[in-house]
Amino acid sequence: MRRAFRDGVWLVELAALEDPDLLVQAAATPLGIRDWSSRPTQDVLLDYLADKHLLLVLDNCEHLIGACADFVQTLLVAAPELQVLATSRESLRIPGEQLLSVQSLSLPDPDRTPRPDEIERYEAIDLLHQRAAAAAPGFSLTPETVSSAVRLCRRLDGIPLAIELAAVRLRRMSIDQLLAGLEDHFSPLTGGSSTALPRHRTLRGTIDWSFDLCSPEERRLWARASVFAGEFDLDAAESVCSGDGIARDDVVVLVANLVEKSILSRSDLPHGQRARYHMLDTIRRYGQEKLRASGKERQVRQRHCDWYQRLAEQAAAEWFGPNQTQWVTRLRSEHTNLRAAIEFCLTERTDIQAGLRIAGALWCYWMPCGVLAEGRQWIDRLLPLAPEPTTARGTALWVYSWAASHQGEPAASAASAEQCRRVAEQLGDSQMAAYGLQVAGLSAMSSGDLAAARSYCSEAWRRHRDLDHLASPAVMALMQQGFVAALQGDLDQAVDYAEDCVRIAREHGEHWTRSWGLVVLGLALWLRGDHQQAIPSLRESIATKRGLHDLFGLGMAVEFLAWSLTCTGRHKDAAPLFGTLARIWPLVGVPLMGIQPLAELHNEIEAKARTALGAAVFDTAFNKVAGMDPYQALDQVLDDKATPPKGPSQRDDPQWSPLTRREQDVAQLIAEGLSNRDIAARLLIKQRTVESHAEHILAKLGVDSRTQVAVWVVERRAAHQPG
Repeated sequence: MRRAFRDGVWLVELAALEDPDLLVQAAATPLGIRDWSSRPTQDVLLDYLADKHLLLVLDNCEHLIGACADFVQTLLVAAPELQVLATSRESLRIPGEQLLSVQSLSLPDPDRTPRPDEIERYEAIDLLHQRAAAAAPGFSLTPETVSSAVRLCRRLDGIPLAIELAAVRLRRMSIDQLLAGLEDHFSPLTGGSSTALPRHRTLRGTIDWSFDLCSPEERRLWARASVFAGEFDLDAAESVCSGDGIARDDVVVLVANLVEKSILSRSDLPHGQRARYHMLDTIRRYGQEKLRASGKERQVRQRHCDWYQRLAEQAAAEWFGPNQTQWVTRLRSEHTNLRAAIEFCLTERTDIQAGLRIAGALWCYWMPCGVLAEGRQWIDRLLPLAPEPTTARGTALWVYSWAASHQGEPAASAASAEQCRRVAEQLGDSQMAAYGLQVAGLSAMSSGDLAAARSYCSEAWRRHRDLDHLASPAVMALMQQGFVAALQGDLDQAVDYAEDCVRIAREHGEHWTRSWGLVVLGLALWLRGDHQQAIPSLRESIATKRGLHDLFGLGMAVEFLAWSLTCTGRHKDAAPLFGTLARIWPLVGVPLMGIQPLAELHNEIEAKARTALGAAVFDTAFNKVAGMDPYQALDQVLDDKATPPKGPSQRDDPQWSPLTRREQDVAQLIAEGLSNRDIAARLLIKQRTVESHAEHILAKLGVDSRTQVAVWVVERRAAHQPG
């Protein structure tokens, strides 16, 4: 449907979301909105959507029906070209809603039995055939079994999930045996609730039957795995689901069994990455019922919370190192489970400290990945419930202060910084005291008191060094001193601070802090008049920040790169970057940290580029990226500029035509056997962008497989071998 909507089609998955207060955040995330402003996320979202022509798909609304109804009404008033597709077991009951009842899969007429060569005409029979063949290689419908298959699908009302659950049983029994088992199991349903829809009762009966056919250990794992919100990996399953009748070593076998029975689904990931599993929402909620009935729900949820507390703290401990990109990917994939763990702490009210520890440790997610508003929201709810001075409370306070300062709320930031320093004094915690000073500096910078900001950050960095404490947020004190020094006009010192930050981060293989050091270095060099010298640092920062999905930092780097290109006379290159910034800043919500002198410079330099090119030429280049997301826009504008090409000079040879430089990069990595996901990680671009490049490569070369692309690359390489 993307071609029908100027600004695309976006999916918001709500099945694992339990808290209606997070509905707006859940909708903002897939759109790429990073909540860096102090404004409510809903306001940022409404402003962003106001002029957009897009389709927003809200999937599984039924458990949040009231919140979804209010939300959709608000969206449609603010965005006249917006269309919403909501899937739910009940309607939203709002003006303008048009209902489409999803019908069961098609079946032949009751008085007709199709031939085996006709089964593709009927969706239900075709699905049964496909799933049965996948479960039992060699399975095929014959003239003798087609009529039984039709009866089976009719008995299951053509419901896809019911058919899939039944099909896996054909590995060990015939269709007639399967039918007999279903008939016996469904017989009690005839006296069931008169209010339940027949197809819902059929589906429930099918799931009941599948549950009864599982071994006792498989049933326990099914029920316990239902505590996961979204996907999970085998390590998590072993930690959360083992014990009380399930040996840890048996979990891997039980998981495999439930995959075979279509209770769990396995996500296919590239080689070397953990396999991940998930349940369909209907299956998961059934498991939750069984877990609740077993009396083990709180115990299993506690283990779930403990596991994700350890994961969050491990991420924070390992963040200052070379594995940040992997941690970004993992934390993004575990977002719903981390939410569920914090929500458990709030609901139970028995371990608020654990909630604070999770929310505090996740500074490495809230900050680098631009999820500040949600992080603040969790900490806001947790802090009043645990007023006693603890390390967890002190950490949460400096994280909260950091977020508030970057969202332009200096008063809230200063208050939290002061509370953090008070807790540090009560505990005698020198490291916490250093962070308290650092965030006091950030709040001072946010309020415009640059002298105080520089003093606080300088003292914080001195204390971090005395404690030999090297972590990403600690080393950021150097970057923060550099940023303030640049704004004060102390440019040589700003360059020194930024270079020290980059050097320390690079020595430890760290990416996020280094990328920020490069941003400040680029700004300081630009302000010093070294416009050309600023460009390489900013391009390197952009390449790194794309891989980390640090949209706010990406905006800052692109901003200063556009300024540098303009001031070196490269106005045609700068204009589409200004267009890209028009795609980035509405998603962030607060351009250039809300710093007025920088905002004025933006307007001045954009006007300079417009004057140099002429309005018509500038607007054409500016609008080159209209309708693209920021990452697509950067690919379009920078292509091979953000990451200098690596490899032999023959890639500029005409024999590589008709591929662009970036398509050549992708083609070479395809030839090495890398998946699209691996190529995206290698080139620090989005997987969707790689997929687009791969499609263009196939079309340009006139081939239809990656193998043929590899052959083409090998031939080009051979043509450039000496002799």
